[in-house]
Amino acid sequence: MKKLLLSMALSVSALSAYAGPVIIAGTDADDHGSVSGGVNRTGWFFMQRALENIAPQVTNGSTRIVCIGCNGSTASSALQSALSLSSIAPTWTSVSLTSTTDITNFFNGTGTVNVNNTGMVYMPTVDSNVGGGITNAQLAIVNANAAALNTFVGNGGGLFTQEQANSNIGYGWLSTLLPGLSARGDNGGPDFDSNTLTVTPAGLAAFPGLNDTIISSATPWHAWFTTTGNFGGLSALVTGPVESGPGGAIQQQPVVLGASGAGGGSITTPPPPTGSVPLPGTLALLGLGLIAFSAKRRAA
Repeated sequence: MKKLLLSMALSVSALSAYAGPVIIAGTDADDHGSVSGGVNRTGWFFMQRALENIAPQVTNGSTRIVCIGCNGSTASSALQSALSLSSIAPTWTSVSLTSTTDITNFFNGTGTVNVNNTGMVYMPTVDSNVGGGITNAQLAIVNANAAALNTFVGNGGGLFTQEQANSNIGYGWLSTLLPGLSARGDNGGPDFDSNTLTVTPAGLAAFPGLNDTIISSATPWHAWFTTTGNFGGLSALVTGPVESGPGGAIQQQPVVLGASGAGGGSITTPPPPTGSVPLPGTLALLGLGLIAFSAKRRAA
């Protein structure tokens, strides 16, 4: 019996996976990219790599990307190019939600396209930095649904966002989930080198083929993150040099946050340091198997 229990437990472990991953960027890569000869360049290549990293880790069964706030122009073109030239293009599709009614219904789970049938949520750069980007009216709805967004990620969905700090309500959903965390934009504040970025070891794992030269060519970048608490389930994937204060030393600050390694628990909760989170239903299957085995022993 003990051997069977161990065998079944190992089977559950083999079927397990991390919950959906998160990439939260302070870059406006959608505004600093292009496509040439059927190949994405600079910022759009970064976006392609982000999608390719997130998609295989989505565990909720959906292969749909929902863009909240892709209002046409550059913002929409960037996502379509990043997706269409990616390795996930044969199986993943995308749809944009732009009306406040559709976005509200998305989070309520009442829209035709909603959090219950979506694999990945994407938000472009704010409209002040990229043509067709997310607006304040659209961001306000996201901010009001921070808990729903976190639950979506915790249930196996993916999340990819671009720079929002240059909106007066940008990243409100993030600071709601992680009190003490704030995003600093380039609309005032310390000096920083907006043309230089560094990919961390966690970032190298998250973005195969990306390096400091490629990510730095997708600049200038516009925002970095600080916290008086912690980054929850997130870690720094890309950093940039920021002055620590007037006349202060230059320090590397997080510019892109995300799940390091294989995947994230949620925005607020890191994954287990070792092992993994069982896929939905695997623990129930284990229980049913044990019940059936016990009944068979009694019948014998």
